[in-house]
Amino acid sequence: MQPAVQQDFHQAADGVRVAVYTWRPESGRPRALVQIAHGAAEHARRYDRFARFLAGHGYVVIASDHRGHGATAASTGGPGVAGDDGWRAIVTDLKHIGDRAGAGHPGLPLVLLGHSMGSMLARDYAQEYGADLAGLILSGTFRSLPGAETETSVAALETEIAERGRAARSGFLPHLFSSFNDPYEPRTGFEWLSRDTAEVDRYVADEHCGFPFSAGLALDWVRAVRKVNDPRNLARVPLGLPVHIAVGDQDPCNQRLTHVAELLEDFRYAGLRDLTWRAYPGARHEILNETNRDEVQRDLLAWLDERV
Repeated sequence: MQPAVQQDFHQAADGVRVAVYTWRPESGRPRALVQIAHGAAEHARRYDRFARFLAGHGYVVIASDHRGHGATAASTGGPGVAGDDGWRAIVTDLKHIGDRAGAGHPGLPLVLLGHSMGSMLARDYAQEYGADLAGLILSGTFRSLPGAETETSVAALETEIAERGRAARSGFLPHLFSSFNDPYEPRTGFEWLSRDTAEVDRYVADEHCGFPFSAGLALDWVRAVRKVNDPRNLARVPLGLPVHIAVGDQDPCNQRLTHVAELLEDFRYAGLRDLTWRAYPGARHEILNETNRDEVQRDLLAWLDERV
């Protein structure tokens, strides 16, 4: 029998109701907790297949819809709207949700997996709360936000906010996504996500995917790039924390692995002692929804098994 998903809500201190999903093994003592931080303009339920796979191998998996995403968006102002300083609030939500899951499973190690924008949230989490983690997995990741030169983007978004407010929809994310699709023949505009056309079509048909961000959340993200890449903050990640990077070598977000090489160099310079990575030939951005997803799942499971 496939592990079933359970949904509930985490009530944040500011009143926001964050949707939380949990997959548990059918039997036996769980091996560890795996917390998933999803990417931009998507939601946690898109990780159901991978979560069921891990639960079937003894892991408790928890994932939540970020502010402005999925079922959480209803209490933050709608899709793409995350309130004031939404980025910091999302990192705090992840911390509290992980703590709650840990309290329900005393003694289990916690591994955080972040995809794309979620990988930057996960890096931020590791800088703030790294001592709580037994491992960090970064999927579809990159050192800097590609296609968005920080100074230029900050100025443009600050102008948008001054003219229309933080909650106003911005063209920032649609423009970014469009640039990622430049290498591909445009059928849907989201070919950059995966070689699997069925997965791309599923994303396009999902009403909770592909929406624009508010100018406020876009600005929070761009500013977070500076925060997570600041050497002073990089130095706050525990040196013994196992870190694994998994990407597609045709992912336009990492610009032919350029942004991955830069991130690896940062981690090596910081002195991380257990740093591994894998680039999958031909794979694009969403490696868990790629044509070789079974291989990716097995590799991530093997990494987890070795460390917990």
